Amino acid sequence: MILKKRLLMIGCCLAFVILLVLTYSLYKEKRMYEQYLTMNVRQDIVDLKSAIIHNDLIFNRILENGRIINEMVEDGEQARQLQYNLQEMSRIINKYNLMNLSFSQETSWLVKPAQPFINRLGLEDIWPRTLFRMQMTFQRLDLINYPVSADLKTRIQEYQQLNDRWLHIVGDFESKEINEKDWPQLLSDLEQETRAYFEEKKVDFVEDDIWRDALNPRYR
Repeated sequence: MILKKRLLMIGCCLAFVILLVLTYSLYKEKRMYEQYLTMNVRQDIVDLKSAIIHNDLIFNRILENGRIINEMVEDGEQARQLQYNLQEMSRIINKYNLMNLSFSQETSWLVKPAQPFINRLGLEDIWPRTLFRMQMTFQRLDLINYPVSADLKTRIQEYQQLNDRWLHIVGDFESKEINEKDWPQLLSDLEQETRAYFEEKKVDFVEDDIWRDALNPRYR
């Protein structure tokens, strides 16, 4: 009887040790994953800020010159640069949308990263679709220069106004520092500011055919 009790105690101790080792291993894996995410988030913050700041400069140059310069000269290849920047912003959003799917409710709390790494931006939101529609304006304009028509000028002015709102949120590199803990709120603010823009303009983003028209000069 005493032997059985000892064996039972030894078994319980071994099970506890195994559970403790497993828990620590999962916790360590979680911490390493969070460190990896932290580095990625920091780089994505830099890339996002850089794209928005760069787009602001290019929109200004296009409106000042009255044309989209695509030659390989100083301040040239504007369409290519805008499309790249907008695609980079979309890539960042899509990456975190996929990450959100991985962090579903079924995920164990032992391996699920901390709340600061989980955002609420989804495919149904306006900001990602806005970036895609902006990209359409500058697709395949890398061969020649294009004059800016009155309609296209109005559209680019809208892009500039919207981008300026995003710029006020992210700030420049000197005046505003954003850390990884601010990341979910930053994405949420960009989405809300985009929604506010269309509400103030009284534009139904989903149904409005005029704004949906990319006004790509290649097809006009």
